[in-house]
Amino acid sequence: MTLRMWVAATVVLACAASAASAARDRTMVIRLKSVTVSTSIRDLPPKGPSKGDVYSGRFRLLNVVRQFGLEVGAAVGTERSSLKLTSHTAAMVMGVVSLPGGTIVYRGEGSLGSSKPIPVVGGTGRFAGARGTLAVGGGTSPLNTYRLTLP
Repeated sequence: MTLRMWVAATVVLACAASAASAARDRTMVIRLKSVTVSTSIRDLPPKGPSKGDVYSGRFRLLNVVRQFGLEVGAAVGTERSSLKLTSHTAAMVMGVVSLPGGTIVYRGEGSLGSSKPIPVVGGTGRFAGARGTLAVGGGTSPLNTYRLTLP
């Protein structure tokens, strides 16, 4: 077998393995109402929103549809998140969501006030290897929508 044939065969096998893996991936959409439990602000000088300030929160998560074997309105999880200002208009957000069977981890950068979805970068248990997005709705008890791809 020539080197060219070996490289071509390797590429074909790698593509086939990748396609087989993609075919096994499954998608999941989770919709939860987020209720604030506590918040804190670490306001570094200068006073007011500025680079380095950190906003942290803990939230209780409630079903808005029947999920996890529980009815609408049932408490199904918790969330801890933090938002660190990288400038007066931009921030890094990160959080961990604990749900029945595992956790979901999200992290991303964006502009303050943006409604752009936040990347889901991993998880544990039934959410191990999760990738996708978290879209956070408006209001004081927003609707959080997780669109996940799981291996």
